[in-house]
Amino acid sequence: MAISLALQRPEEDGQTVRPTPALRAIVDDATAPRAGPADADVTIVLFTDYQCAVCRATDPALERLIDRDRRVRVIFKDWPIFGANSVMAARVAMAADRQGKYLALHRALMTSHEPINAATLPAIAARAGVDWAKLAADLAAHGTEIDTALAAHAREARSLGLQGTPGYLIGPYLVRSGLRDGPLKRKVAAARRSAS
Repeated sequence: MAISLALQRPEEDGQTVRPTPALRAIVDDATAPRAGPADADVTIVLFTDYQCAVCRATDPALERLIDRDRRVRVIFKDWPIFGANSVMAARVAMAADRQGKYLALHRALMTSHEPINAATLPAIAARAGVDWAKLAADLAAHGTEIDTALAAHAREARSLGLQGTPGYLIGPYLVRSGLRDGPLKRKVAAARRSAS
């Protein structure tokens, strides 16, 4: 019921955030997985957790936006706040980025009907085209870097005042709720107007 109420509440208009060096560092983070062109006119930073029901319900809108709007870039900030399985999924997704498979695995995790845990992750990854042996090797070799990045994502989320997932930074707007297609498109359009 709480999930239903969260999804039914109107999306926030979005708080306008001032451009600061800290904000620029969040957007310019070269270690975070991304989708879309480097020369996009709107950047969306998404803070998300694979076990967050609202994230899972609203992620398809973001997927459609990425597929349709070639002037949008999305920077993914995995912020695993729902326990050990969320941390495991975030680490696996970030390791998959080393194969160029972050977005495919992100989508597979967001749409999986199975619980996310150590037993199901290899099959979910395989469906996304991830080489599990390579991923395991990348986790072993780069686990500390991945953990450092996840800790940075958590600090960034807190610095923005986020109290949970999902959280979006769309141009100069911070939105602390899930966004479906219409509100997401409107916020992107507003970000474009603010940049011109």
